[in-house]
Amino acid sequence: MIKRMKSITIILTLPILLFAFSNCGGAQKANDNMKFTQNPPFKIAEAYCQNWVAGIKEGGSGTNVHIAFSEVDPDVVIQSIYFRNHVLEAKGNINEPNKYVGYLKNETQRDIVMDVDPMKEAQNTPSKTFPFQLEENQAVVEYWYGGKKNYYKISNLVQKEMIPYPQSNPNSHE
Repeated sequence: MIKRMKSITIILTLPILLFAFSNCGGAQKANDNMKFTQNPPFKIAEAYCQNWVAGIKEGGSGTNVHIAFSEVDPDVVIQSIYFRNHVLEAKGNINEPNKYVGYLKNETQRDIVMDVDPMKEAQNTPSKTFPFQLEENQAVVEYWYGGKKNYYKISNLVQKEMIPYPQSNPNSHE
């Protein structure tokens, strides 16, 4: 009877251990997929970032990341731009198909809610971990090619002069 209990315990414990170890390997594999491509299926003609500020207080400010490609394999799909701890959607332009822009709007700091009521604290948005260590003048292009997600690091983003958008008067009828 005791031998049978030992056998049952081993049979039940072994799959749990195997599952636990397989999950550790899966987490490692996810990080391995985020390696940078050395020879991407495209060539970058120009890459720069440019700060902007609206002419009115409510308009805010931000930074736009511009990437122009001189050659792009037709099977490449540009997805996102990782820049200054943010993931920006890479938006293409119909008139200029090989140019993409990522828009980063500076957000005002929100206060963290600390309350006895857990429902009020649930309003806090948890900070997401950023997958790359990047300098101020670096960005990463995320793209699909060959049925898988790839990453290419741009190391020399040029910082162009800020664009101060003029204040417009909504009452002027010129």
